[in-house]
Amino acid sequence: MSYQRSPDALHAEVNGSLILMNVESLAYFEFNDVAKRIWNLLSDGVWAEEQIISVLLDEYDVEPEHCQTAITTFLKQALEKGFLVKA
Repeated sequence: MSYQRSPDALHAEVNGSLILMNVESLAYFEFNDVAKRIWNLLSDGVWAEEQIISVLLDEYDVEPEHCQTAITTFLKQALEKGFLVKA
């Protein structure tokens, strides 16, 4: 499945953390460094989940199974909160 940023999601960096807010639902989220990296990848447009996992496996010292589970969970939550949309 592929994802892109929602046009309803606003973001700002505050004290090194990335804060997102969905202007339609008023949901907000504070991102950790990995989630922030995913958000930055998505600034380039549409990304498939497999592409995101591949980049993060190259950049972080993490087991592939753990990475896949964490990314899938993050994408699901971001989709539910309206920060991402399916592409």
